Amino acid sequence: MREKRDFFLKLANFITRNAYYIIAIVLVFTVIFGFFSTKLKVNSDLLKILPQDSEVVVELLEEQSFLEGSDIMVTAFFINDSVQPSQIAETFHDLMLNEPTFLSFVQTDLSFLFSYGIINLSQTDLIYTMYENLQSFGSLLSTNFTYNFELFEKLDSFLEDIYGLENILQTDGNNDLISSYYTLSPDGKVMIMGLTFNKPSSDLDYVNYIVPKVDSILTEIEKTFNIKTGLTNSYVTEYESNRTVMEDFRLTTTLSIIFITILFAFAFGNFTSTIIVLLGLIVSTLLTMGLITLTFGELNIVTSFVMAITLGLGIAYGIHVMTRFSKEIEDIGDFTTALASTYKGLLLPLFFGMITTVIVFLTLFFMGLPAFNELAIVSSMGLLVFFIIMIFFVPTLIYALKVNIKISPFTVKIDNAFKKFPHFISKNSKMIFIIAIPTVSILSVLGLINYTNFSYTPPGLISSNSESVKVGEQILDHFGNISFDTLQYLMRVDEDIETVKKELLDTGVVESVNSLPDIIQENLGEFSKIKTQLEGLSQVINNPIMISVLKKYNLYSDSLKLIDAAARSSDLYHFTLNIMDIFPEDLRGNFLIEKNGQKYLILEVTPKFSLWSNNGIKIFFDALGEKGENILGLPKATYKIMEMIRQRFYIPLFLSFISIWVITAIVRKNVVQPSEAMFSLIISVLATFGVSYLIGIRATFVTVLTFPLIFGIGIDGFLHLYHTFSNNKINFWNILKSITFSLSTTALSFLSFQFSRGELLKEFSLTMSMSLGFTWLFTAVMFIVNREMLRKFWKRKK
Repeated sequence: MREKRDFFLKLANFITRNAYYIIAIVLVFTVIFGFFSTKLKVNSDLLKILPQDSEVVVELLEEQSFLEGSDIMVTAFFINDSVQPSQIAETFHDLMLNEPTFLSFVQTDLSFLFSYGIINLSQTDLIYTMYENLQSFGSLLSTNFTYNFELFEKLDSFLEDIYGLENILQTDGNNDLISSYYTLSPDGKVMIMGLTFNKPSSDLDYVNYIVPKVDSILTEIEKTFNIKTGLTNSYVTEYESNRTVMEDFRLTTTLSIIFITILFAFAFGNFTSTIIVLLGLIVSTLLTMGLITLTFGELNIVTSFVMAITLGLGIAYGIHVMTRFSKEIEDIGDFTTALASTYKGLLLPLFFGMITTVIVFLTLFFMGLPAFNELAIVSSMGLLVFFIIMIFFVPTLIYALKVNIKISPFTVKIDNAFKKFPHFISKNSKMIFIIAIPTVSILSVLGLINYTNFSYTPPGLISSNSESVKVGEQILDHFGNISFDTLQYLMRVDEDIETVKKELLDTGVVESVNSLPDIIQENLGEFSKIKTQLEGLSQVINNPIMISVLKKYNLYSDSLKLIDAAARSSDLYHFTLNIMDIFPEDLRGNFLIEKNGQKYLILEVTPKFSLWSNNGIKIFFDALGEKGENILGLPKATYKIMEMIRQRFYIPLFLSFISIWVITAIVRKNVVQPSEAMFSLIISVLATFGVSYLIGIRATFVTVLTFPLIFGIGIDGFLHLYHTFSNNKINFWNILKSITFSLSTTALSFLSFQFSRGELLKEFSLTMSMSLGFTWLFTAVMFIVNREMLRKFWKRKK
């Protein structure tokens, strides 16, 4: 026992004797790592959760290569009567052509995809005339080939007909090309245009380049035409998400430091010591952010709130030390002896508390997902940095600056309140027990329901007031139900299209299924009638002599090939497949792709509901079952990512529970205490999820992190309680004060996210803050209530 006391005294002596050297070394490292911290970025890409060589990511990238340009940026033009939509569209078209990464405009009327004139094959009058002239020309050609003026007349008529057909088939498409790039709302007040690019919206570096570029072009259009414009859809939401996460990270980190400092000043009423603790927070934050930059270079969607975690947990070490040290220095008077006594009472509990929290984070490695691995590493590094700075550097500053830790009158009042607190709880233990136990039990049941109904559609990283959301809402107001976000479904070309469509509609989650044959039929009418009219013309066109004449005059065009394809197709579906060879490659890719040696026709599937809210992704893909594998793009990838997280999250949950229970049992040499602590922490989180369920917050891949985090945070309080309750009940009120302010500062760190713009971070912060409140209930209140109820029970029993 004496050797243990000597160790803490030697440690205190070492700190006081080398205070200035320690400060100098820490400041040098702070400057170095602080520089690197300014380079830290945040990447909000959801795919970063997975290994980049995982099947889900590889499959998505492959699908994006098939559907090059499937990501769409939607531009909205809020026009007035003084401008023509075609003028705006043409100006925007010309400006966008100067951007080398621009791919194409989305042709908003799908009929204009048929720029080769499919929709005008119903011009039967000209076709009949052509047919008659060609038959006459063919007959004359077979019997006469010299000096027959009738032959030349028929040839001339035939060529005129060909030119006429070309004009009909192609003129409309050329003249109306610009008009096919925009759509006007029914009230004529909003015009929208869709843009595609040669890089996907998942490429954040490109997104951060192209969105400001298009925005600058729109600014030029606003000045030219005196109108307002806006952007929305995939590229813009990715851009806003990434910017929002980065700005929220900076804002919440700053606010966390401010809130913690204010609460610390409130608790201790000493301006100088508060400034020193603030310096400790800043030093710890800069060191941690510098380490993260050097280790990973950037934060991901999961680690973006790591500073709130480390600030909230790290300040707890400072609060425990300052609370105990202020008491010891008041009683003893000598700095070194008081510091040694503080270390003796707190160093081991704080160390084991830190270790258990680190172990909780390290269990995230067993999920096998890079984003959670990074969270484990950066959180552990942050906790270690904060532990060292708060335990050793802050006392060094106090000693070097000769700060007089004097307790203010207000702090005395707070201390007196906490001295009375255990007696108040004991006196009202029965009433508290009767109210608290049924309440948390009901909330825990609701919380279990919430947790088991894991949501695959967490709220967005951007605010509901962001530009893209507002523009999207305005478009809906003027257009009604319009969407660029229909899903692509792959159907093998040898499958029966009507059967596939019926199977999809029978799932109950699909509103409509559209295909190229549907669009052709909508524009052409009954295909069988068109086919009858074209068969004779096709025979004449395919005459070898006719082909040579047409090619000589460069008139054997794709338009005539379409006529031939229609004539030799048995039905509309086969016609669709036959014309694919005529389409240019970029147009063909919108309807037909080849994958693993198999050809697939692309169907457009429209869900009955939004996939990105109310767990729509899970409901949709669960209903599709195996057919969901044929859906292309991000929704399917998101479904698989969320399903993977849901399945794998049970591993760290179980491991963190077991590891903390075992460590606590070893430290306390007791199995009852860790069982009580872990049961209390589980109930705390479940009760929180119960409250969340009532206010509409669902369990998501972010909010479920509350479980291991509360395990790591809450066990600290229980370790302090058990240690103090066993060894020094006189200071029990003091540890209650430390726990209360420690949990309060942690809660304030998370509550700082309520000032962020991202709804996802707001929900997580609220969940964590409520969990910390329930944790305080079980550590500071129910801990006393349970012992008082047991004491009364055994007293009655005796």
